[in-house]
Amino acid sequence: MKFFIVLVLALAVFGFASAQQAGGYNPIQFSANNQQLVDILNFGVQQATPQAIQSGQISQGDWNWTNVISAQAQVVAGMNYDFIVDIADETGDTARLNVIIFVAPGGSTMSLSSYAVFKM
Repeated sequence: MKFFIVLVLALAVFGFASAQQAGGYNPIQFSANNQQLVDILNFGVQQATPQAIQSGQISQGDWNWTNVISAQAQVVAGMNYDFIVDIADETGDTARLNVIIFVAPGGSTMSLSSYAVFKM
């Protein structure tokens, strides 16, 4: 009987822990060869950098990502992708950028959910 109670409690704890992880972000492997992820990241950088320029967080320029620090995904009603990347402009200025992009089911619609600029 004690074994049965311990087993039920262990399963309940395990089920609770699994449920807690299901809604959060999970790391994904970024590859420059994965065109879908590259397109999502490019969209996020193209949407965030004009806003960051307008708010004075980075200087005027043509900014592109140069290095992916981390990539995560979250299943929602669609997908959220969270990237932290190094960006640089044509003059050599650099910054670190965090972008979160929402991709609607089917992948046809993307929107920038948020961004943050961290000076390097």
